[in-house]
Amino acid sequence: MIVKPSTKADECAAIAAFMANPDFDRLPERARKETMNRQRGLNGERSTAHILDRHFHNAPNHALLHDLRLPDGIGGFAQFDHVILSRLSRTAAVVEVKNYRGRPSKNEHNEWHVWYEGRRRPIDIPNPLAQAQRQREVLRVWLKERRHDVAFETISAFVIIPPDCSIDRSKVGADVPIYKADNFIAEWTEFGGITAIGRLFSTGVSVKTLLAIGSQLAGDHQPDPRGLEEMIGLRSSKIKPAVVVDNEEDGADDETKPDVTQQGDIQAGASAEKASPVVASSEPKATVVTSDTALSTIAAEGKASDKIEIVPGIYERVLPDGSVAFLAGRDEAAGVCLKLACEGLARWNPRYRNWLSDASKAPIIRDALITTHREQREVSHGVG
Repeated sequence: MIVKPSTKADECAAIAAFMANPDFDRLPERARKETMNRQRGLNGERSTAHILDRHFHNAPNHALLHDLRLPDGIGGFAQFDHVILSRLSRTAAVVEVKNYRGRPSKNEHNEWHVWYEGRRRPIDIPNPLAQAQRQREVLRVWLKERRHDVAFETISAFVIIPPDCSIDRSKVGADVPIYKADNFIAEWTEFGGITAIGRLFSTGVSVKTLLAIGSQLAGDHQPDPRGLEEMIGLRSSKIKPAVVVDNEEDGADDETKPDVTQQGDIQAGASAEKASPVVASSEPKATVVTSDTALSTIAAEGKASDKIEIVPGIYERVLPDGSVAFLAGRDEAAGVCLKLACEGLARWNPRYRNWLSDASKAPIIRDALITTHREQREVSHGVG
């Protein structure tokens, strides 16, 4: 299912209108070149979004988010082209799109460059995989801070390049996760997919939990306040730009991004990025409750939040009075584990067969459940 749709079609239309303006030819050469580079990058991202949408739009076991911009925790932002959350495999994939026109390669020092036909020397480029890995770490922190790291225990980073782009595998390596757009789904399936037999034994999170976490992630999206003119260097920002984890000019060609300082007469017609996520799902939108959520909001609504799975088989929900109810499924082992975590911190409610805890003690119970779950997994896998 698509939790946050792509905005690239609208951005492509806006930049096409910008370039169709008769005054476009009066801009400084570097501004025109930057605009065309950006258009090329946006077209590549739109094509990739179409491939992903076609595969995931009717896939309830996966949540797809496009064009996500999250605070990085150190005063800047990380720009995600695509994020895929998979409930059965408990995986998250960060997908970075690069619209290279030449052949990417690297040397023995892990320094990346692109070779162009007819050129004797390559063009140096930033390490695309390192960029995706930095985004992966921002997502990892986001999940951990909201206690969703158990739901998605494994996070991987992928880089997608155009279908007509070749890769020098003799230098890049066969195990480096950089793939052509039309081959990506097959490669991703090895990581985030699951077989029919695997589904029978999967301890993945519920569809509702997947949707709730995906919606929360989309809700934390921070739109880029800059307009197109500022992005191509025609205007100086009235707001001091923040330091970013990755180049937020992600729509531009990754090989050449010149600085543009001169002013032009043309007015950009780029529309602002949509801030509110659209959930393409027939299921009701869940209320996600974390330690940072204001409990008074739920109390004002007069109803409990939807269940959120903490670890396999154990759930929590916030009640209208602000207390937290912990409950286990039908699995006896989960019930025993929950009882051990709650004794002395919560009281048993036999009518609804759940444990009721004050909001101040709920984090202690969550931590105990997560720790126990991890220890059990380590033992079952022979770790330690």
